[in-house]
Amino acid sequence: MRSAVGIAGLILAAVALVGCTAMGPKACTAIGSVPGVGVTIDETAAKGVDGLRLEVCWKGDPCRQAEVELRPGTDTVDQGCDGDDPDSTCSASAVPNGTLVGFAQIEGLPSGPIDVTAVVIKGAKPLPESKATVMAAATHPNGPDCPAGAHQAKITIGSNGIR
Repeated sequence: MRSAVGIAGLILAAVALVGCTAMGPKACTAIGSVPGVGVTIDETAAKGVDGLRLEVCWKGDPCRQAEVELRPGTDTVDQGCDGDDPDSTCSASAVPNGTLVGFAQIEGLPSGPIDVTAVVIKGAKPLPESKATVMAAATHPNGPDCPAGAHQAKITIGSNGIR
């Protein structure tokens, strides 16, 4: 009995040791990110929008202009799983939510405060511009344990401008 407990203890120790050495450092892929500003036009302001122009400025550099290609925004709706087993098939669907979303690629975007001016186009006419200062930050497309990617910021435009 004593030798069986001893052998079981050795096996357990060996498994624990292998488990510790198998962990190793996390692999970081070559995936990257693009510098820029993500935009959501909320459902209160999206109806009838034909386009969006942004001007993005920061200290020490000339301002950058961008036309933002907009597409309908969606919410993800859980459709459930076909069982409780970890290998069960699960699904979800994208449902339009009345917003418009887009991304303005802005080369050289730094981290820190940036000034964004937005001009929404409705019925081929530009609406009064809206301005805000927002924070741009480094992205981590591979997670926080991997090197940072490009800097990005996000804005939401509502019926009262950028928020």
